[in-house]
Amino acid sequence: MNLKFKEIFKGKVVNKALTINTGVDEFPRYVLEYLIDNYCSEETFHADMEKVVRRLKENFVHGAEAEKIRHYIRENRSHSIIASLEARLVETEDKYWGAISAINENFVNIPESIVNQYPMLLSGGMWGTVELTYDESEIHNKKIRPFKVVSFTPFQISVINLNEFIEKRSQFTTDEWLDILVNSCGLDPAPLNRRQKLLYICRCLPLAENNVNQIELAPRETGKTYLYRNISYYAHVLSGGKATPAQLFINLNTGKIGEVGTRDAVVFDEIANTDFTDPKTMVSIMQGYMQDAKFSRGKKELLAFASLVLVGNIDVQGNLPHEKYYQLFEPLPDYLQVIAFLDRLHAFLPGWSIPKLSPNSYSKDYGFITDYFCEILHDLRRLDLLSGIRLRFKILDTAKTVQGVSGRDQRAIIKTSSALLKLLYPDGKLNDEELEELLMLSCELRQRVRDQLHLISPGEYEKVALGVEIVSSGKVVCPSLPDSQRVQRITLPEKPTVGEVLGLAVCGDHGAILRFEMQATKGSGRIVPLGSIQKVMRESIEAAAQYVKAKHEELGITAEWRQSFDVAILAAFMGVPKEGPSAGIALVVGIISALKSLPVRNDLAMTGEITILGKVLPVGGIQQKLRAAFEAGVKEVIIPAENLSEAQALPASITKSLKITTVQGVAEAIKLALIISNK
Repeated sequence: MNLKFKEIFKGKVVNKALTINTGVDEFPRYVLEYLIDNYCSEETFHADMEKVVRRLKENFVHGAEAEKIRHYIRENRSHSIIASLEARLVETEDKYWGAISAINENFVNIPESIVNQYPMLLSGGMWGTVELTYDESEIHNKKIRPFKVVSFTPFQISVINLNEFIEKRSQFTTDEWLDILVNSCGLDPAPLNRRQKLLYICRCLPLAENNVNQIELAPRETGKTYLYRNISYYAHVLSGGKATPAQLFINLNTGKIGEVGTRDAVVFDEIANTDFTDPKTMVSIMQGYMQDAKFSRGKKELLAFASLVLVGNIDVQGNLPHEKYYQLFEPLPDYLQVIAFLDRLHAFLPGWSIPKLSPNSYSKDYGFITDYFCEILHDLRRLDLLSGIRLRFKILDTAKTVQGVSGRDQRAIIKTSSALLKLLYPDGKLNDEELEELLMLSCELRQRVRDQLHLISPGEYEKVALGVEIVSSGKVVCPSLPDSQRVQRITLPEKPTVGEVLGLAVCGDHGAILRFEMQATKGSGRIVPLGSIQKVMRESIEAAAQYVKAKHEELGITAEWRQSFDVAILAAFMGVPKEGPSAGIALVVGIISALKSLPVRNDLAMTGEITILGKVLPVGGIQQKLRAAFEAGVKEVIIPAENLSEAQALPASITKSLKITTVQGVAEAIKLALIISNK
């Protein structure tokens, strides 16, 4: 396989294992790989690499040495440096100017012949050896511009032949090609299964297709931005911090186009920590851009082609997102949890299915030289391969809901399918089985978005099941998402149990069951809260304890219980913070149950804030809480009397199945919740 790959793509591949730990990490990976491929033999690699590193260190200009090098060039009249050279046309002068940031110079005379020979100088610049001269007689617009490029030897492949790439793809099987792509992205494909390989190269979708809106949430150390930082210089990664409309779209003062107009992809790393200076305005602009790839400048509309990628962390439980998340967009900042924004996402990549990176995760085999692969991805964006196979499949809703497949669903699946086709089958040739695999993955990536929209707004988004029909065979297929079955489920106690009580809470925009366990043991009167119970809920515990102490005679509890007993209070799902006063009524019932050894009804849940005098105060989120109780199979709920009108506004399907009992005082709740033996 390696011999075959090296022979077919001669001069465009490199042994990735040799590019790790070279000691010159300050240089872009594509520079390093080009030098290794051109100047190092595998047989004498270490000796050759030593020479390359020595030359790099001798000729590379560090920022702190810029003025020193400028002085050296002036005094010696010529000097060769290793740097990035960028060219631009200034039409008002009908002249090309070079820019070399390493020497802080934006007006370097550059011959037109060099620009014509290396057109990539005009598209972000190229790394290489730049031979410079100094001539103070070079005057332009009455200004001395003494620095001049005499010759340029690039460290990048300057000519990319996309047709050659497409033609040579046919000489590899799909399995071979998939391994080549994973190696080229920097990972070792050997320990990965096929699904993991496909998911990993899905990180390339925004680079191979225009205007792909993609989100990936994953545990830490899964290399979410590794590919974007190391594979493509057409991608721009924003790591937290502030993002402004001027930076991303257009600066209204200068007219300068932002990152979406000059890059292939703009990546928001650590999206939970990204701060938009004006969130509402920013999200509004982004929504419009994500819909039709346009943004406004005054009265003008401008078109851009950059993909938007959101990347963030998510906690996992086993191999799936943690059960604490009701819907999977919760890790996003609140201002991004807007339905109109989320619906414009084409793909939700399940980063939790991609293994974490370790020292052994990186490629140990041959892959494309990074800058060659980067340019291929860039050129693939211009191709339209999907139109050639569009008649071979139909996108449909296999659940046959009234709403059916939306226009945004269609657009999302088409976008991701087109990108996958370019990566895996750039010649457009694939059989029905390969087409099915590609489409199933595209449907899955969009289905994950639709599933979360349904959870957030079930009235607006039905439970659509995106699938495809392969026309030639009539076969209908639909992806199965393991995470779609991952819902917050609190199993109700099997029977009434001492100290076990169900509360109700609101998490984000949805209701949830809170399961408490209380245990009384001989001790010194301590209250021991367990399970990430936060400040306000701790105060509710103290209020409950004070009520029990004050009413001990009526409750039949010894007056010395705060001196002779310890009460431990456990809130289930210990890793999830619990906060708020609405669990007060559940806490007091649980404490009394534990102290009196009386079981609590297992079909009953309750919510309400309490006072030390035993009053039950109204709480927020009643409708969300009652929905959660209904979905969990609770038969009866206790709520504050003042919340009744809000509860009655729920659909009849809930209010008829769920008995809603109101109370004004704690004593009423205790009578309803505790089971007293008739013996």
